[in-house]
Amino acid sequence: MLPINNDIIFNTIDNGIIILDEELNILAWNRWLELKTHIKKDDIINKNICEQFPYIKKDKLKRKIKSALVTANPSFYSVDPHKFLIKIQSNSIVDKVYKFMRQDITLVAYDLEKKYVCLYIYDNTKFYETSAKLEELNEELQELSNRDPLTHSYNRRYFSDVSQKMLNLASRANHSLSVIILDIDNFKTINDNYGHSVGDNVIITLARSLEEYVRTSDVISRFGGEEFVILLYNVSLNNGKKIAEKIRKNIENLKIETKQGDVEFTLSLGVAQYDKEQDYNNLEHTITRADKALYLAKSGGKNQVIISE
Repeated sequence: MLPINNDIIFNTIDNGIIILDEELNILAWNRWLELKTHIKKDDIINKNICEQFPYIKKDKLKRKIKSALVTANPSFYSVDPHKFLIKIQSNSIVDKVYKFMRQDITLVAYDLEKKYVCLYIYDNTKFYETSAKLEELNEELQELSNRDPLTHSYNRRYFSDVSQKMLNLASRANHSLSVIILDIDNFKTINDNYGHSVGDNVIITLARSLEEYVRTSDVISRFGGEEFVILLYNVSLNNGKKIAEKIRKNIENLKIETKQGDVEFTLSLGVAQYDKEQDYNNLEHTITRADKALYLAKSGGKNQVIISE
């Protein structure tokens, strides 16, 4: 046992310190490690660190020790993929992100003649937890920026971004893409008769109803007002029409309860399938064709589905 084991500074410093010989035997183990690991120094001194902690990569640690002894310079020891050298339970009580302490490890030569090295273990869990929480918040903010604030359906900007990716994927896989554009019939009358709060409730109810007819591979987007666009991956024109008809019939039979009485409404829908030549390799042209079909559905009596051939 090295004399340093009884040194005051060695045992009061707020990080772990291990001294190893060239064969990875533990020569010193400070008080911090005793408290964190619940392993007393007398129970671990002169034992091989890799035998005590088998998840430590022996060859890697030996290479690092050799490098530190040859260069006599401190070096950072990467602890990927576990993010720790020695498994220590995280002591976070509130908002614990990690089960085990995240550690930074520095390796330095301690005695060049005897070929001893010193490992410093720093508890960096709070930093990693803060980083993880910030990353989570950034993801939430990104998700919010992609959503329509009223319905929480995807917004037009997100639709524009993801539709191009879906088009590229469909082209590579030789899959079809179909677009449904739908609009609430006589929506102004609903607002005039029942008020804008009821109108908003109608739009929200429609958005939730549309979710019943799409898969995770599809995208629903509110384009503005009472208009929604659905992008259907690997769905043909005929199947797109069938989906549109199911949506139309479901909404036709839907009733929304209000203080002024039940509100009923219908939809007009236009459907188009992407065609590389007809659409000039641009999905916006497909959307335009679906929009024209929607106009025909509106002008032809509403509450119907029209397809763009």
